[in-house]
Amino acid sequence: MNTRMKKRLKAAGIVAGIIIILILIMYITIPKIIFPEFEPLKVTGNHEVQTSLYTWEDESRVETFADTGEKRALTVKFWYPKEEGNYPLVVFSHGAFGVIDSNNSTYTELASHGYVVASIGHPYHAMFVEDANGKTTMVDMDFMTKVYADNGEDYTEEAERGVYEFSVEWMKTRSADMNFVVDTILELAAKKVEGPFVSIATDKIGLMGHSMGGATAVELGRERADIDAVIDLEGTMAGEYVGFENGYEIYEEEPYPVPVLDINSRAVREDIDTLTKEHEGWVYVNDYVGQNAADYREIIFEDAGHLNFTDLPLFSPVLAKLLGVGSVDARECMENVNEVVLTFFDYYLKGEGSLDVLKEVY
Repeated sequence: MNTRMKKRLKAAGIVAGIIIILILIMYITIPKIIFPEFEPLKVTGNHEVQTSLYTWEDESRVETFADTGEKRALTVKFWYPKEEGNYPLVVFSHGAFGVIDSNNSTYTELASHGYVVASIGHPYHAMFVEDANGKTTMVDMDFMTKVYADNGEDYTEEAERGVYEFSVEWMKTRSADMNFVVDTILELAAKKVEGPFVSIATDKIGLMGHSMGGATAVELGRERADIDAVIDLEGTMAGEYVGFENGYEIYEEEPYPVPVLDINSRAVREDIDTLTKEHEGWVYVNDYVGQNAADYREIIFEDAGHLNFTDLPLFSPVLAKLLGVGSVDARECMENVNEVVLTFFDYYLKGEGSLDVLKEVY
């Protein structure tokens, strides 16, 4: 098996830990070079957008990344219309070593069109999370090491099993995080608590995420009965794994129950197609979901890299180039991504527009 392709499929473009540490150093020492001023993407909606930040403790879980006995705390940032209304809820989960603002342009665009968007900062999985009290939690180095140890080996059945076991482990943490956040939001919305909660239409919920976060969104779309649509930004749908046998993961056979949009780069699509040809009988998990889902579609972005589905290339072109994003124009790519996301959620959460305007390839 081509090792390069296996790494890209398993890690889904997760950036190197050493480079990320250098990012933090450069952020402190030479911010104007690494993070120059840039013009944010223009929003196309009519709503004025405001933000708010909350940190909630999950009393049902002890923080396993610490030995203090403290409860796991989740920080959630909201983007929502200034005008009170009755807006669908979209909850976002960032990728491994991502940040809560990773897709700020997407959140702002949705909110400008009448959505309440909540982005989760997953502590110890994120590069850093600053909570509502100003406390910053950095990525757990053991977690980072484990990610690269499992994803950096040549293919063997033992290595593949290790990746499977680690995927199950982090999916358990991520899905519990997202479930807790969605439940907390719905509880506060039912009480009409001041802030974004007074304007949430609790019967219209969409989930989305990037990479590891996309996999999390897909898992909750299967688990929960109150989810109406899911978008996966180039994430391997590891929540669909139900076992491991003969060197490969076993997938959930029950058809995926809600509309799901799978957005991938051409590079990953080509790797998947090559592996499918090389391994008779093997099907990539996302393709398996697509073959059996009630409502599935895939959109391909030409010349995009994994991080082109985030705002990193917008606010730090230098870092984006260093991390190996695609040759696509970063602004145009995110404008198209945001347009696709808005169209998909408008159709399924608001009953507006048509999916016929979406192209198969961008």
